Amino acid sequence: MNSKIQTRIIFITLCVLTSSVILAAQNVAPFDPTVGIVLRGTVVTMDSAGTILHDGAILARSGKVVAIWQGREAPKGTPIGNAIEIDLGPKALIFPGLINLHNHPTYDVLDPWPPPSSDVQSNLGRPLGTEPYANRYQWNDVASTSPPEYRRLVDTPQLLMNSGLGLGLLSEVVKYSEIKAMLGGETTFQDGLPDPATDNLMIRNAQSANFGRQAVLSRVASIDELSGADLAALIAGMQNGQVDTWLTHLAEGVRDSERRVGDNTSSRAEFASLESKGLLTDMTVIVQGNGLEEADFAAMRAAPSIRFDHTGDGLGAKLVWSPLSNLLLYGQTALVYQALKEGVTISLGTDWSPSGSRNLLDELKIADIALRDFRILGVDRDLVPALSITGKTGDARREAEIALDKVLVEMVTSNPAKTLRWSQNVGSIETGKFADLVVITKSDQRSPEDVPDSPYRALIDATEKDVRLVLVNGEPRSGDVNVMATLKPANYEVVSSERACFSKAIDVTNPALPKGSQTFAYLNQILTAALNALGGDNPPPGGGTADDSNTYSYLKANIPGAAGLTDAQFRYELTLFAGLDPRGRLNLEGIQLSPVLVEDDHFYFHLIGGDVSEGTGLVSDANPPFGLYPTNLNQIQGQGNPFNQDDYCNRYFGLCH
Repeated sequence: MNSKIQTRIIFITLCVLTSSVILAAQNVAPFDPTVGIVLRGTVVTMDSAGTILHDGAILARSGKVVAIWQGREAPKGTPIGNAIEIDLGPKALIFPGLINLHNHPTYDVLDPWPPPSSDVQSNLGRPLGTEPYANRYQWNDVASTSPPEYRRLVDTPQLLMNSGLGLGLLSEVVKYSEIKAMLGGETTFQDGLPDPATDNLMIRNAQSANFGRQAVLSRVASIDELSGADLAALIAGMQNGQVDTWLTHLAEGVRDSERRVGDNTSSRAEFASLESKGLLTDMTVIVQGNGLEEADFAAMRAAPSIRFDHTGDGLGAKLVWSPLSNLLLYGQTALVYQALKEGVTISLGTDWSPSGSRNLLDELKIADIALRDFRILGVDRDLVPALSITGKTGDARREAEIALDKVLVEMVTSNPAKTLRWSQNVGSIETGKFADLVVITKSDQRSPEDVPDSPYRALIDATEKDVRLVLVNGEPRSGDVNVMATLKPANYEVVSSERACFSKAIDVTNPALPKGSQTFAYLNQILTAALNALGGDNPPPGGGTADDSNTYSYLKANIPGAAGLTDAQFRYELTLFAGLDPRGRLNLEGIQLSPVLVEDDHFYFHLIGGDVSEGTGLVSDANPPFGLYPTNLNQIQGQGNPFNQDDYCNRYFGLCH
């Protein structure tokens, strides 16, 4: 994809307004990592042996895992000292922190973007406009093929919010994205924009310095455009050991057999281009890969190291899979079972909020449905004998189901660590590794029919409500209010969900960093104001673009150099930047800030559930985040919607009745 970005309350027994906060007290002593924390619960190590310790415990101190044991008593000689003990009861499970290898955080303040059914592209094989897109170039090429709804609700807001020539809120936007991530158990995400105001503030940025190295690069633009000095520098970095991991968006589109008449773009051909440039290596990570076939996955698994010192990880090229974004845009996703059959290392990524999940905990649920539902990928499950359930009953079927759940959990823990070459540091819970950890409790919601309980299943079923504590480098970053109050007394804010009736505490400040004193309350306020301001001073009721009489006081006051312009002059400048919609109006619109918790995003659940008003094509939502328009529901397959209310919203969240 393209380079895609309260009220004071006490929440004890009653639900209150979404995103309410308790402001952190001032002048509170910082968390002391040398004191240590003892976590108790089932320890799901995700180590190479698949070790699970029931009634287990972990001692974390000074950023590292110091000891792991089973039972109430620590082994003799364990240096517990005055460590704070956190025991969340018999349903608690401790996992390695989740690692997200595909994210565009500069878009993550934006709401889901429904593909418009009015986007007719006859010369590209879409004569009706109701067809799913066939590749990313059909919807994100702002210069030629992007529909006005995409420019108005995704591209232009992202640029205005983040650019220094616009509102200059890049750090604030990325912080908001990090909050979404850590509330869902993430301890690392991929962000191609290292920023001293956000790096190491809450969670890790994979593309910043970590563990003494900054050796992760990424590319979003077409592989066909990579040549000359840029290509030579990349290969040299790989050969010299300066690059450990190179993530490249590739083959994001339907497979060749699914291209419609008039569609002359082969997404699979990008793989051949990658090979021809000498870039199919064990440092290469293909992001998306929808258009790839079985032979391509075999070539990926066989990809060599090209380092001069001949060191490699022996895993070949890797894949990052973002199923929700694929399904909402293209109606299909990568052939994951074929990749698994060939032994490709696969990680899960959220992509971005316009068509993806808030965090990996949410994306796990999409992946779970995709891999089991015969309307999506379930038909290929027999390709991997250990995961096949055909003809299996009793214990054999139970083992196959648990094996698939383990594969899913590996996609967010050990596999991304291997992909980044971070396995010596994170990705599993082992003595000496960094204490990037997430503690959950088993959800009260029902698991899918015929899928047995297991620790892996517990993580897939868990929602933000079930995340009890997140540690990054051993420091508490988010969790239950009482837990954070114990570990960071008064040094937190509270985020509450009205719809799901729960609250979580977060720590988003670090005065040692630029802008490090910004609270979540401040972030929520300024981002809400900025997005609303895109609609101007007199936005039309119900959203959409405004006529020429509208003015834009907030934007004029906060965009550098604009304050001295007349309203007419400023509107002219905005028109040059944002363009006009089909009615000749300035293509800008006020937008609601995407809720920080998925449970409060009613529009998301209506869209993914296919809840559209009959005869209008409009998403059925009483308070949409922007003006509605006729929408394509590309995720709905020939035999129905795999994400209908019972199969998705009710199963995992218990919200839609």
